[in-house]
This record gives sequence, C-alpha cells and structure tokens, in this order.
Amino acid sequence: MHILLMYPGGRQQEALLLAGTRERMRVMMPGQADAMEFRLIEGGWMGESGAAVEIGAIVAQAIPPADQPRVAQIEASPAYAGGSN
Repeated sequence: MHILLMYPGGRQQEALLLAGTRERMRVMMPGQADAMEFRLIEGGWMGESGAAVEIGAIVAQAIPPADQPRVAQIEASPAYAGGSN
C-alpha cells in the first residue's frame, strides 16, 4: 500500500506502508535506507524523531496514468523469445 504523510507546514511525503496496526505503522520512504516507524500517541501519529504527521491518503494499488496500459508488458530477451539455446 502507498501512503501520503503530511507534515506540519504543508510538506507531503509519499511512502510505502510495510506494516501497520491501529497503533503503529512502518513505512519506507524513497531515498531512505531504513524504514521509519510511527506510533499513534494521544490521537496523533508521531515519528521516531518526535515529528507529528497526519495521514493524507492510503492507496491500495498504484494507478497508472490513463495513457499507460494497466497490465505490465514484459519483453523477453532474445534467448527466451524463440532464440537458440
């Protein structure tokens, strides 16, 4: 699942939701080597550093733009596309 985190001041960050419960969630953000954990504390989500975030959206599946096919097209290498073994 994809998630949109909203920080104070208006900054938004997309992330991949790795695991979540009603009180915790672990996310992976682009460009970061480690996952981050957020906890629900007194009705608000707090990061490991103490930064508050709001959940702007949760999307179960990435939706491709209208001009792109919805099914991934895989091109076989010549060795697998009828080439000699």
